[in-house]
Amino acid sequence: MGNLLITARCNRQCTFCFAKLRIAEMIQEKEKGLNMSREDIRAAMDFMERTEEKSLRLLGGEPTLHPEFIDIVNEGLQRKFHVHLFTNAIMTKEVADFLAGIPPERLSILCNISPQASDTDRQKGMRQYALERLGSRVSLGITITEPQFEYQYLIDHIKKFKLRPKLRVGIAQPIVGKENVFLKPSEYAAAGHAIAQMARACVKEDILIGFDCGMTLCMFSEEDLGTLATCSDGYTSVCDPIIDIGPNLDIWHCFPLSEVLNSNLKKFKTRREAARYYQAVVGAYRNLGCRPECMRCDFKRRGQCFGGCLAHAMNSLNKLPPRL
Repeated sequence: MGNLLITARCNRQCTFCFAKLRIAEMIQEKEKGLNMSREDIRAAMDFMERTEEKSLRLLGGEPTLHPEFIDIVNEGLQRKFHVHLFTNAIMTKEVADFLAGIPPERLSILCNISPQASDTDRQKGMRQYALERLGSRVSLGITITEPQFEYQYLIDHIKKFKLRPKLRVGIAQPIVGKENVFLKPSEYAAAGHAIAQMARACVKEDILIGFDCGMTLCMFSEEDLGTLATCSDGYTSVCDPIIDIGPNLDIWHCFPLSEVLNSNLKKFKTRREAARYYQAVVGAYRNLGCRPECMRCDFKRRGQCFGGCLAHAMNSLNKLPPRL
């Protein structure tokens, strides 16, 4: 999979956001404007077709704010992609109605409504309309910034709007060389226990949680892992190159690493080639892990855990990796 960041515009101010820092800096440096050009978007689609990618994954900012968003989605559908949209669902009625007209098998939506940003009544109304129209096309997601967090509102939203009974859980990660709000590794165990509690509450409503990358096995006690075995899609430790494609066709391993080891899409023929490149350049950092204890961890030694997000490992060094 790969992510296409089509705009830097956003209508929220989430404290953990990976995207706004990276894209805003790129815009300042290159003065290309807030939106990815259609020419670059088509080049990215060509790249995905060569890779035989089936999914067109649109992010921002808030991707629905791109002035040509509807045309971009229509072109993706015409080129036989399944469109996967990452959104906060604060979108116009025109966009919501357009998306509601796409067959469910051609469109999926991940909506992050983490409570780190305060929404106005107007924004809440826009989101409610979108969720009512889009229903089961939508899965909800939450990004955790503190070890104790709210989650009942997510269950309530899934039930009220008849959304897909899945909930993606991620933890906010640091951006290498930058400042943003993230969950500290010292808070992982407390957060892991809270996640298990949420999983138990969700499964009572026939909702299963799934996991984003960057978590560690030691976050969870044996009891909590037992809970996750029956109350979730299952925990696995994952840290693979995502390959985010930003304005001007700059690419990076993933958002937390977006300030280092950058490259450009034009240097690679396929996503597989780009992924192999990033697997090689981050290989040495995988030995470190997100905490000093990772160096002697049996879970990591046996390959049961990747040691958390690479951004923690890179930030622990005296010298950051270069921007390429």
